[in-house]
Amino acid sequence: MLSVKRILQLLVYLSALAGSFPVLPFLPWWLQLSLLSALLLGIIGDRRDRYLLTALPATILSCAFLLFFLLQISASNLVEPLIQMLCLLLAVRLATEKTARNVLQLFLLATIVLAASSLLTLNMAYLFYLVLTILLVTSGLLLLCFYAADQRISFNRAEWRLLLKVMILLPVSSLLLMLVFFVILPRTQTPLWNFLNPKIAANIGMSDQVRPGSVTDLAQSSRTAFRVETDRLPFAALYWRGIVLNQLEGQVWKRSATMLREKLLVTADPDVLLSFFTEPKADHYLLTLDQPRIVEGIRHELAADGVVTGRLRSGRILNYQVRARPAARSQQLGPVDEYLRLPRQLSKRLQEVGERVSQGGNYRDKIDRLNEFFIGRQLNYSSRQLPTTTDPVDIFLFESRRGYCEYFASSFALLLRLAGVPSRLVGGYLGGEYNDLGGYYLVGEDLAHVWVEALDDQGLWQRIDPSRLAVNAEQALLQSRRQGLSSFQTFSDALLHYWSRLVLNYDLHQQFGLLRQLARQVRDVKTIGLESLSALLWIVPLTLLLFLLCLFRRRPPREQRLIHAYHKQILYCSGLEELPNPGLFAIARLTGEPLCREFAELYGQAYYRDLPLEPAAFRRLKRIVGELAERQDSIEVAILESVGDNDNLRN
Repeated sequence: MLSVKRILQLLVYLSALAGSFPVLPFLPWWLQLSLLSALLLGIIGDRRDRYLLTALPATILSCAFLLFFLLQISASNLVEPLIQMLCLLLAVRLATEKTARNVLQLFLLATIVLAASSLLTLNMAYLFYLVLTILLVTSGLLLLCFYAADQRISFNRAEWRLLLKVMILLPVSSLLLMLVFFVILPRTQTPLWNFLNPKIAANIGMSDQVRPGSVTDLAQSSRTAFRVETDRLPFAALYWRGIVLNQLEGQVWKRSATMLREKLLVTADPDVLLSFFTEPKADHYLLTLDQPRIVEGIRHELAADGVVTGRLRSGRILNYQVRARPAARSQQLGPVDEYLRLPRQLSKRLQEVGERVSQGGNYRDKIDRLNEFFIGRQLNYSSRQLPTTTDPVDIFLFESRRGYCEYFASSFALLLRLAGVPSRLVGGYLGGEYNDLGGYYLVGEDLAHVWVEALDDQGLWQRIDPSRLAVNAEQALLQSRRQGLSSFQTFSDALLHYWSRLVLNYDLHQQFGLLRQLARQVRDVKTIGLESLSALLWIVPLTLLLFLLCLFRRRPPREQRLIHAYHKQILYCSGLEELPNPGLFAIARLTGEPLCREFAELYGQAYYRDLPLEPAAFRRLKRIVGELAERQDSIEVAILESVGDNDNLRN
């Protein structure tokens, strides 16, 4: 007999652990120690049936904790004191006696603590703890109904098996209802309780200005910048466009909106479809693939030079869709004088290089001569030990000869302007790791990159990446060509991506998308056939029905199954289709088999006294059934002698 009280106590402690685990990393050490101590005190008190913390001191202590944390709560500090107060109340209740009222409070506190943890973190582990808490709390509430009526109640194994089926059905039904409500209940773009959340720390975003050395810090960042769902693309096409810097002031490149007079010339190539999922950022520029043609799914402005700015930014992952043409070119329509402006002060060495590059020829010739100059300088691509100076371009080209992407791009664009070639900088990202399981590119902040766009002789902007002219370009840019994710990284990052996409960012926009998709399927009923649609609609209820039938299928008692197996073995050994007398002692008398007599005596001792079979007796009876199969010849001869006309019985 298993006691309901012990099982209920176990469910209480497991529920408390499942509810508090997500917030443990955010609690101070003394509160973590308090929870652990309360758990141990509660277990010891349950075993000894004597508790160190009684009802009155527990009530006084709870009121003191409540008052203490209420004094700490403010508009700017609300979440952490609230969660700490709930955890201390949970600790107090764990250390006290587990009466029916206290057990109910423990289940409630564990659930509230878990819900409050969503204000601090909503990683994938939260789903595991949520499902586990629902399983434990619903099962515990069912047992609590019996415990409240009689604290000494116990069940035998058969009763526990029946109760277990109900304990499984209740949480499974709750989880199914939660899933349905999650999908269909209206959702806002921002949760109604979002004012309680601490502000999400934005990742390092793109700056609206670039100077040599400003992008170097990103090389050491391990944060994720964005993910892009699309087909695998050639590496040469993986230039993720963010911002165009067209104005040079001293050593700083900035963006000016007064120079945007150009037109995208669309090629005959098909669009590349991309779905972006960008992490929270400090800037308002949306990443695209060169060259963006259409942006959907977010309020935005698409400038003539391919820069997309979002009208609404929030501290959450953004999802939007882009149609791009990597082979498309943008044509300059207005004057190009602004793209030739130079800083007031330039070193003599830079001016000399500009003069050599500008001597005769068209734009293409000047660009080729500048490429030869960069190759001849034997420049190194590096993010470390870069000089700090007021004239970084001059020092980079003629003294240190080492720099990061912005050094290469800034100096190249500056010399192009000195040579009379209109130029500008483009900031974004280069490369990424393709996740074959999820079908997307993973791009980190360390892949931030700056390159150059220059006009050709037809008035079209062409992309030039001066970083590729470094002597160590293949090795240095290897991070942009990464060798791929390991199997574990592929699986774990795909899980993280879909958790973020399907759960954290599931909002009203996606709900309308599901409704539109359902409407299209309803309109296409004639094309797919009513039979096929009916079959699809019946899959879910039939699956649920089969699950319930398997769960509640009533199996015969073990004694009845044992007798059935015994009769089946006797029939098989004797070759008969029916026994003359199915009684256990009659079978023993007809066969004269000692094993059959032993079976009848063991079973009869319990059956005729209306007692359950002891475990040892039940195991021996099962062994007898197995041993009978090894002695079928003697059983068959005994039946022939006892019954007589065995042939008539066989027919």
